[in-house]
Amino acid sequence: MAVKHIIVGSAGHVDHGKTTLIKALTGIETDRHPEERERGMSIDLGFAHLTLPSNIIAGIVDVPGHEKFIHNMLAGASEVDMVLFVVAADEGVMPQTIEHLQILQLLKAKRGIIVITKRDLVDDDWLALIKDDITEKLKGTFLEDAPIIAVSSVTGEGLDELLQIMDAVAQEVPAKDITRPLRLPIDDIFVKAGFGTIVRGAIFSGMVHVGDEVEVVPKGIITRVRSLHTYGKPAEVAFAGQRAAMNLGGVGREVIERGYVVAFPNSLISTDRIDVRLKTLPINAFHPSVSVPRIRHGSPIRFYIGTAERIGRIFLFDRDEFELGDETFAEIQLDKPVACAWGDLFVIRTYSPMVTIGGGQVLEPLPKKRRRRKVASELQSLERKAKDERAYIAALLSESEIGLTLSEISKRLFVNPEQAQQIADELIKTNVATMLDNQTLIIKELINKTREVIFSQLQRYHAERPLRRGMPKEQLRSAVGLTVEIFEPLLQSFAQSGEIALDKELVRLPSHEIKLTDEQQRWAQRIEQKVKSAGFAPPELDELLSEFSDREQASDLLNLLVEHGKLVRIAEFIFHPSTIEQAKQVARQLCEQQGSFSASQFREAINTTRKYAIPLLEFLDQIGLTVRRGDVRVLR
Repeated sequence: MAVKHIIVGSAGHVDHGKTTLIKALTGIETDRHPEERERGMSIDLGFAHLTLPSNIIAGIVDVPGHEKFIHNMLAGASEVDMVLFVVAADEGVMPQTIEHLQILQLLKAKRGIIVITKRDLVDDDWLALIKDDITEKLKGTFLEDAPIIAVSSVTGEGLDELLQIMDAVAQEVPAKDITRPLRLPIDDIFVKAGFGTIVRGAIFSGMVHVGDEVEVVPKGIITRVRSLHTYGKPAEVAFAGQRAAMNLGGVGREVIERGYVVAFPNSLISTDRIDVRLKTLPINAFHPSVSVPRIRHGSPIRFYIGTAERIGRIFLFDRDEFELGDETFAEIQLDKPVACAWGDLFVIRTYSPMVTIGGGQVLEPLPKKRRRRKVASELQSLERKAKDERAYIAALLSESEIGLTLSEISKRLFVNPEQAQQIADELIKTNVATMLDNQTLIIKELINKTREVIFSQLQRYHAERPLRRGMPKEQLRSAVGLTVEIFEPLLQSFAQSGEIALDKELVRLPSHEIKLTDEQQRWAQRIEQKVKSAGFAPPELDELLSEFSDREQASDLLNLLVEHGKLVRIAEFIFHPSTIEQAKQVARQLCEQQGSFSASQFREAINTTRKYAIPLLEFLDQIGLTVRRGDVRVLR
């Protein structure tokens, strides 16, 4: 991006000359609608642009000042790098002047210029009084030390100096972050014949090319960018800091609204519930004539984020009522989803009458559903999440039993994969987390807890089932309570460090050995002898184990004999190896004598029933001695 781009917003009371000032600076009429021109005031956002003396390009958002259109002002204020804070010389600071200032404060605006318009209507003494009043009212705000200049859009007085001041402030604005993913909050939508749906907005972050696949969030529409315009000219690429118009292929105007966001697919969260850190304005921030409704647990509010406006309800964690000037944590439930990520700023207004009362920061865009408030644990978690990006991810990991992939970290924080990897590396370096299988970041606490549970489960299992080689993996995973995606890599990690041993689908402690007692050895001999003497008609399993006092131990002993080849399990029957050898010999003899044999011929030859003969024949097929061809078998 060779040229620096910034977004400049106007703010101020209705009819204080914002639109006229922008036209005088740029030559562009921002009142686009006939109703605006007829009424002489802005209703919706207007847009213009100019090139400053240092070649910085400023996209200008003209926001309406009338109280009835404050929601449109909020949509514009969310985008700005610099504010032209407009106060008319003949009227001074008015109620909407203060409300606009409050909104800018809540959205953490950092740079601005105080522009006193209509200079030609007052004398020097009055102008001095207005300046003193403005200076007094802006103490303690981000505009306290801002440049102040008086201009006349009619005579042109002060406009050249204003451009120089704008240029100086613009050079202080940090370059936009084009390394983060694309984010364009939509503030305008229209249809152009022959092209289709066009959306416009200021690009918060990232960059986009013609042909890129994008998603309209929270609608979830995946489409492509057919064409781009920046400041009225066609472009192949648009960057953060620019206002852009984007032609979206195959998307109807009726499915898109202001407040939606254009982003790359699966990069931004859609949610209707968020946890926030909320701060309300102090009582002295309001005009004496303004009656501010009380905010209680469950109160309806109006919620503004980016260019979106939603109706919601606010739920407090540690109190039943929110006083002006307070700061606390809350959950906000919205009537419709919004697109957001950790750290996003928002503003709230009372539902009725509509008064801007506060704002804050998104701390958790995907909170768990709560049946009741758990004050202590909830507040502790939100305190951690409020610190910084790394603390937020660490807190998420502490609450998660499945860990986080790098793509999930990217989406939660709205960062690119490299930035997500850097955060993961920092958590690993500080011994907070570790990476499993190069895919999933998991908190060290969970690893230690899982290790303890696995060891405890294996010790108990070995004590209760000493004749088994190990505990089945799935049984262990169920006891530990982890998903396969986390459990399997953890198990492999413990095996590589020698803390456990894996034997196919069995898990054991390395110290575990199977040692038969004298009594168990006697039991084993009895089982073997009983099976051997049964020949081709082995006893049922229950019958085989019925004479032993500890059926479970006898069953494990039987399995052990099978594992060591002392006995052979075929279907639900147990045969002695000598019996299997006899069956093999019979099959060979029948083939030598006849070339092939049927199941009935084999059954008669070993003098047993079909119940045992068929499983034996299928076993001979499985080990590769015979092969079935139609109704007979031949040697393979």
